[in-house]
Amino acid sequence: MHINSLVDVGFSFLLLTSLLGCNSNRAEDAQKKNDHKNLVECRWASGKIKIDGKTDEVAWEKAQIIDSFQVYWQNRKPRTSTKARLLWDDDYLYFTADMEDTDLYADVTERNGMIWSNDVFELFFKPSPDKLPYYEFQVNAANTPLELFFPSRGSGGYKRFAPLTQLGMESEVKLRGTLNDWRDKDEGWTVEGRIPWTAFKETGGRPKVGDVWLYSLCRYDYSTAFERPELSSTSPVQGGDFHRYEDYGSLKFVGREP
Repeated sequence: MHINSLVDVGFSFLLLTSLLGCNSNRAEDAQKKNDHKNLVECRWASGKIKIDGKTDEVAWEKAQIIDSFQVYWQNRKPRTSTKARLLWDDDYLYFTADMEDTDLYADVTERNGMIWSNDVFELFFKPSPDKLPYYEFQVNAANTPLELFFPSRGSGGYKRFAPLTQLGMESEVKLRGTLNDWRDKDEGWTVEGRIPWTAFKETGGRPKVGDVWLYSLCRYDYSTAFERPELSSTSPVQGGDFHRYEDYGSLKFVGREP
């Protein structure tokens, strides 16, 4: 999650931009510079999706596969792969991720607990590039949820907002292996979930067809085979700071097929 020093990071960044005489909106500048670089499509869900962790609905077959996860700050591919997909309809933003994992680990079961200390899948969304608020959603391999709304990076971070945030995310997890047994070799896990558009009411709610949000998908993978937990993401965040939305990719909401 990389939020422990969020306040200090935010303050330092604001100070730096002041010294440089930069009063522009940082995320907006980054988005313009990239011209929607690394743009992916959030396609319309053609049919009902049951949140059961199986992802066997026809709708998922039409979703764009997002598999560009990298350990960007080390300029390498992650040791275990991730394939994610996103869809939307009138009521929800849907997500799924299928992850290789040889050592399934998740022991935090408290909602909005510090689940980034476990194997976890994370989603970040910044609907308005010219405004400070953004969102973070996580699900660990025990299907424990974490959902956060941040009015800004400098507003206080996890400890302040975790007790205050309840956005209505639902999820289910399917394991291919044994949770919390480091002595065996596992295969991986799949998460499937949905987020109601009411979760984004602070930034305008449901997007319109053609809207583009900043986004990043991220992952923590803990393993007895690794010297350190492996962090990977779809966006080239500097230093592994998943909250650095200046480096996020672009997510375009595509409408129904004719």
